[in-house]
Amino acid sequence: MVSQMKTTLLLLGMMALAGCQSLSRESIPAGCGDIPSYADNVCLVDAWVAFGLQAQRGDDDWRQRTLDKVGQHRMDQKAVRALVLSWDGPGEWQRAADLYKASIDSAPTRLQPLLQQWLNELEERRKLYAQRSTSTNASRQGGHSNTQALKRENEKLKQQLKEMSDKLDALTDIERTINARD
Repeated sequence: MVSQMKTTLLLLGMMALAGCQSLSRESIPAGCGDIPSYADNVCLVDAWVAFGLQAQRGDDDWRQRTLDKVGQHRMDQKAVRALVLSWDGPGEWQRAADLYKASIDSAPTRLQPLLQQWLNELEERRKLYAQRSTSTNASRQGGHSNTQALKRENEKLKQQLKEMSDKLDALTDIERTINARD
């Protein structure tokens, strides 16, 4: 039961971390394209946010088609690959983090905070996944004696997720303010 609760909490946390769910593809100006680039134009942030939502919602087929379309050498292509891979399974998360780290500094200045936030969220997902795996293994070995420890850990994770959600809300407000100035 605790394991199911923890898994549910993790999934809810990942959904909260995704944020920006009220944005849709229609919020992108016409002619901005499906795959974002580092071209610093009116589409820059909106295109990346919309693509991030597509990556979050995309299935394995969508991810593979997208990766097949995108090159691997330009920094903006590395960032696109990072975003796609960050919503793949945990086995791809390290690769995604490495691609983010390699590409953030070359991004336009107004895009860097968004890419950094996505990297931070990915790192938190990796951390939570590792904690969950460790706790699951420990609870299998320790039986019912770990129930209290799991409850404390769940509370700690809930607090971390709330803090991350608050930070994401603040970042979204900053992004909206920046977009309103354009």
